[in-house]
Amino acid sequence: MKKFAFFFCTRQSTVENTLAFKSLKGILEKIPSRFNIIFKANNTDGLSKAYNDVVSEHKSKYDYIVFLHDDVFVDDVNVCDKLERAHSQFDIVGLAGGLVPQIKQPALWHLMCGGFGSGNLRGAVAHPASKDQIMVTNFGPTPSRVVILDGLFISIDVRKVQNVGWKFNENYNFHHYDIASSIDANKKKLKLGVAPIWVMHSSPGLLDVNDKLFSDSQIKFLSEYSNC
Repeated sequence: MKKFAFFFCTRQSTVENTLAFKSLKGILEKIPSRFNIIFKANNTDGLSKAYNDVVSEHKSKYDYIVFLHDDVFVDDVNVCDKLERAHSQFDIVGLAGGLVPQIKQPALWHLMCGGFGSGNLRGAVAHPASKDQIMVTNFGPTPSRVVILDGLFISIDVRKVQNVGWKFNENYNFHHYDIASSIDANKKKLKLGVAPIWVMHSSPGLLDVNDKLFSDSQIKFLSEYSNC
């Protein structure tokens, strides 16, 4: 049986109230010993560094490591089986992504892939619609191969990525780390894809493209990847 670990980090001092922990703990109670939960509280590192540290520490223990944001609620008791099937096709698996990206401003993955109606988006993710309701954002057919992935949920085949020397791109702490890491993975001939795994992401996404942290990251990203 393949060995899974799910990792998330949070700025909070405890993890018990995070959506990631609540959901994973509930699934683990139904399928005990199927995976382990790893987490880092009081995190001040960029996500890429935190993720790479986990791979370095646990690379010999697990076949697959799943990295998710702490505000993601995994609502799929079959998550491990679905990931194992997806990894028979793809080296890196996410839930939402796109094809044929054009590296340009605004450097958001779905817009660089043409946006809704382009036919270049893939996957599905639920988001809060109101206090008691959710709505599913349907990006496109899944499972499917993609070129770039949204970072809310990324599963890696540890052996495959280690063999080619791929890591999460530590030049980016949060904004653009997922897009940059996806492009780096393609350069190393890794296959990226999306799978139909059901989660709710309790995040409104970027609210202002003029946000300074995003803008500064975008300038760096465009400078580094505009010729890709």
